[in-house]
Amino acid sequence: MFDSLTAGLNEDCPYGDITTELLGISGLGKFRFISREDAIISGTPRLKEFFESKKLQVVDCKEAGTSVAKGGVIIEAHGELATLFKLWRICQTYLTVMSAIATQTHKLVSAAREVNPDIQIVVACRKAHLGMRLDEMRAIQDGGAIYHRNSLSDTILITQNHMRMLDSLPEKLYSMQHKIEFEPSNLEEAFRYASCVDVMLLDHFEAETLKPVVQELRQMNPKLQIGVAGGITLNTVTKFAGFVDLILLSSVLYAYPLDFTCRIERI
Repeated sequence: MFDSLTAGLNEDCPYGDITTELLGISGLGKFRFISREDAIISGTPRLKEFFESKKLQVVDCKEAGTSVAKGGVIIEAHGELATLFKLWRICQTYLTVMSAIATQTHKLVSAAREVNPDIQIVVACRKAHLGMRLDEMRAIQDGGAIYHRNSLSDTILITQNHMRMLDSLPEKLYSMQHKIEFEPSNLEEAFRYASCVDVMLLDHFEAETLKPVVQELRQMNPKLQIGVAGGITLNTVTKFAGFVDLILLSSVLYAYPLDFTCRIERI
């Protein structure tokens, strides 16, 4: 299985840390990762494992999914200074990116649930950065959302591109045990297949247009789960939250990294 931290270390330090070696820095030390802003933390369980695999002792570690205030310590570890200098940059980057995803996800979930406590915020994990899917899935969960489609192998989702290849949905779909998700190209398709699928994902529609459509779809199939997708952000999520079951988005995966710092000291 791909390990993003090991890959990052191999990329960042392929032939040793020539600066630290040249300066003759050795002995025992500690590093602390500190937040410069309020945040929801993600990535600390994986970092703890990584540090321990490098013979560092973790003495303080924020639990993933918990909040940290500005100035708070996220994780602290002790060990050989040479090791600390090799690890700090890639680990800081990892923390800032994972925690940014968790923090932005938390903001979206909180905003949507003020309107509808039962709404599910779902993040499209097939849009995750290549090689980072498992890490980013954890960050999504740490922020309070769920992930959508870990891979092509676990969910049936019929998209607009699939429908361009077909005249209609094949009959065999209706007898399958899998849940069927459908992304209509237009409202005509939505009404045509509302009674045949389990989840209807309405992509790139305006909230004002969708509200009466959703009411009609529910009348056609009371068991139908209805989700919306397409360009939904923190500024627009509340417009949809009151009348759908799911809000599908991917913007949190590209959240701007948070402002964390790392301080290294001798002990």
